[in-house]
Amino acid sequence: MRRRLVLGYASLLAAVLLALAVPLAITDVGHDSHRVTADRLADAISLAAVAEPALRTGESEALRTALVRYEDLYGIHALVVDADGRTVAQSRVLADTGDDAGRAAEEATGVDIGPVLRRALAGAQEGSDTRIWPWGPHWLVIAIPVSSGGQAVGAVVTLSPTDRQRSESVRSWLLLSAAGTVPMAACLLAATLLARWTLRPVRELDRAAQELAAGKYTTRALADVGPPELRQLVVVFNDMADTVTEALARQRAFVAQASHQLRNPLTALLLRMESLGVEPLTEEGRTEHRLAVEEVDRLRRMLEGLLALARAERGGDATVTVDAVTVAAARVRAWEPVATARGGRLRLDAPDGPVPVLSVATGLDQCLDALIDNALKFGAQTVTVRVVAGERPAVHVLDDGPGLSPERLARATERFWRAPESQNVAGHGLGLSIVAALTAVAGGRLELDHSDAGGLVAVLHLAVSTAAESAPAGV
Repeated sequence: MRRRLVLGYASLLAAVLLALAVPLAITDVGHDSHRVTADRLADAISLAAVAEPALRTGESEALRTALVRYEDLYGIHALVVDADGRTVAQSRVLADTGDDAGRAAEEATGVDIGPVLRRALAGAQEGSDTRIWPWGPHWLVIAIPVSSGGQAVGAVVTLSPTDRQRSESVRSWLLLSAAGTVPMAACLLAATLLARWTLRPVRELDRAAQELAAGKYTTRALADVGPPELRQLVVVFNDMADTVTEALARQRAFVAQASHQLRNPLTALLLRMESLGVEPLTEEGRTEHRLAVEEVDRLRRMLEGLLALARAERGGDATVTVDAVTVAAARVRAWEPVATARGGRLRLDAPDGPVPVLSVATGLDQCLDALIDNALKFGAQTVTVRVVAGERPAVHVLDDGPGLSPERLARATERFWRAPESQNVAGHGLGLSIVAALTAVAGGRLELDHSDAGGLVAVLHLAVSTAAESAPAGV
């Protein structure tokens, strides 16, 4: 946006400068051209005064001498013709090329003066309105009739090189361009500073919005920069951020406090119900007692999950560097007995060297525990934990279970969501939510997709660590 504002300001100034400079440049050319043509016209009139007696008497030697001296002094070629267009006298350069006036002038200068001569012999004055631009003409042709007794008895033609005048016009235009460059540069600087000042609140809002979206809820935009109208927008944004942050904090505090407050009574209730198992019960009573104990234990695990989720979403935990290979190997070893007991097997596919990544303390361990548990719990026979190194390290957990449909994949990380056919499987629907939250806190993300084996692949995209040595697993 700043670039567009600066370009807008610059375009407006360029238009103003062009509107001023172009007429000034044209006026300057017109003024110089008028001055030069006026001088050449005066010279031609003087030569016509000398030519009139020569045309009348036929004595042209004095006229030829005047033309040669004029050429020697000013470098301007000149010639005089009679009423029939025959050359009476001409300067040295034109005399060297022949007797025909038109052909002599064209050979010497490249200019065809035939039409000019005919109009001059007809009584018209030619060339006094010529404009000399930097690109041409290269010769200024002035032609005036020579009159005697009210009749045109001949014509005087001068051919002046315009190199000097064109060079002066170029220098004048360059100076004019340089003079326009200074205010242009000053305006660009002012436009840049103005655009930066104007858009600074927008940049602050963008920065604050991105940090808030990343979970940094204490971030606020600076409200004392930029135009007053945008400052008010920043104040409103900060108030909105305060309201949202406060609401989130109250919500999370309620979840954490409620879970914490309910955990102790549930634990006591579970202990009391378990103690009832030693009392003599009927067969039906033992069944009801077992179901009650399982339900209370399920509630206890759900509260533990809510507490873990609240801690993960609260953020603020410091990230540490862990070796993804070491953590993955440790979790595979820990879950191998469980996999064997359920009739499945675990595989580890990892590079030989360490793969340092960022994670909250024990965060990667908890994520792998939840993913491996889910894969085994929902019918996978083979679960592969694959560690991928590189600029974007990741840990893949692949299984050959039933997988999920695209619609269910989109809902898999929702809290308490479970597939309809999995309602009787142990769990409470918070595992993937906790994994997603723990991964996001450390700057990563969880991605779920279909595996090549037909089951589910959960990919933990992790933030790369630049630490030379990774911390031990579980740190």
